[in-house]
Order: sequence, then structure tokens, then C-alpha cells
Amino acid sequence: MNALPAAAMPLEVLVDGAACREAWPLDRGLLYGDGLFETMRVMHGRIRFEELHAARLADGCRRLGIGIDLDHTWAAVRVAAQRHGEATLRLTVTRGTALARGYTPTGREQARTVLAVYPPPGAGEIPQRVRVVTLRATLGENPLLAGMKHLNRLEQVLARRELAARGGGAFEGLVSSSSGALVSGTMSNVFLDLDGELVTPSLETCGVAGVMRAAVLREATRAGCAVREARIPLSALARCRAMALTNARMGLVTVHELDGRALEGSEVLRELAVQVAEA
Repeated sequence: MNALPAAAMPLEVLVDGAACREAWPLDRGLLYGDGLFETMRVMHGRIRFEELHAARLADGCRRLGIGIDLDHTWAAVRVAAQRHGEATLRLTVTRGTALARGYTPTGREQARTVLAVYPPPGAGEIPQRVRVVTLRATLGENPLLAGMKHLNRLEQVLARRELAARGGGAFEGLVSSSSGALVSGTMSNVFLDLDGELVTPSLETCGVAGVMRAAVLREATRAGCAVREARIPLSALARCRAMALTNARMGLVTVHELDGRALEGSEVLRELAVQVAEA
């Protein structure tokens, strides 16, 4: 911490009541959520859809103005993937230690990376019958942040709290935008069969552009399967025949029940699940 400029040097820092001379408590990721993260599935020592993760992280760093040597970062991530073989990785990138008080970055910060390695998904993690409910929680609309997997996840924390408080054993909860359009699940993107048409919510104003979502869209294009990205009002859920949830950790998961109503299966979604699993 002695290397900090005088203007950024606090008189004292206490962590859980104890004096701390390290710089990490002043990281802008902790102070302001100023950063990004990627959650990745590792299988047979390789990162699934690494190129999509790398593209999203690079885009987020560009949009936030975080300068970082991503080639060096990904080289280290690949080493960890090879070492563990089967795992879930979380790569966090922050702008680094604050070099001045306040929100405005100086442009001289040194980006910080944190890589955490977790076990792969357990066999019983996804229930045999996946139940989904619609939540009251909404996401604020801000095109400047839309699509990015940034560190500000309080909306998702509150949504998961609502889901847990409701009980009933639902696997996932659907959240809408502040203007009333379906966005996603709390931890997943969503694909729906609406009157025979495969649709996924537009993410122009809010939501995370998930890597598995991108993989499904890519495989659908290769297979000649039309998927429309659109604004979906919550009222359209009454016409939903089939639904699937996607994220990088669990892949594509079929939903069996929505708000207490049994859903039909979708041959198209089943085929896409196979294609994505084999990609």
C-alpha cells in the first residue's frame, strides 16, 4: 500500500477490525464493482467455448476501458484447466487498486485477475423435473452495461433471495426488465417455443449475453434453425409451449414446468442440446 499516491492513501484501513496494510481492500472491483467475470466449464482439460468467453471478456474490457494483457491471462487460465481436467473456473478481472478517491479511474491502474477453481457440476445438481417460476424482481435498463458480465450482481442476488423465500423447490426464476419484458433467468438465458417459433429475449437494454446462449445461436444457424431475438412481454409466457435454460456451467436444460403449468417438449430444443453438447 506504500506505493499508492498520497491522494489515494487512507489514514487507516481495518478489515474485520484488524489493521491491514495490503492493497486489495482498495481494489476498484470491491469498491465499485468495477470489473468483469467469466464462469467456464472445463472438460478433459479444455475450456468449453473458450473463444466465446475470450470474445465476451475482450468486449467487456474494451467497453469499460480496462487495459489488460488478455493473451497472458488466457494462457494462465489454460494451464489451470489442463491441471484440473474437470472443473468450473471463475475468472475475475478488475480495474485494479484505486489510485485516487472517487469513481473516476486515473487510467494508470493495473488490472487485477483472480482465478478460482471449483469442482464440476454434480450429478444431482439439476433436478430430473425442472420447475421455473416468474419472479417480481426486475432488472434496470442501461444499454451502456447491457450484455456484459460485470461485477455488479445485486439484482441477481435479490432475485435469488426472492426465489429462495418463495419455497416450492423451483430450480430457476425468470426476471423481467423495468419496462416489463422478459430478460432471463437469475443465472441463465432463456429460449422459448412461442406458438411454434423459437425465440430468445433481446438483450439490448439489460441482461447478460451468456456464452451458452451464443453457442446455441451459433449451432442453430449452422443447422438452419431460425431463432428470433425479440422483446418478449411477460404476458407471452402464457403462450409458451416449451422452454430451455442455458448457461456455461450446466449447458442447455429443458424446463418441464412454468408457473405450475406443464410444458410440452420441443424436438428442436432437444436437437440443439445435442449439437451444443457435441460442439
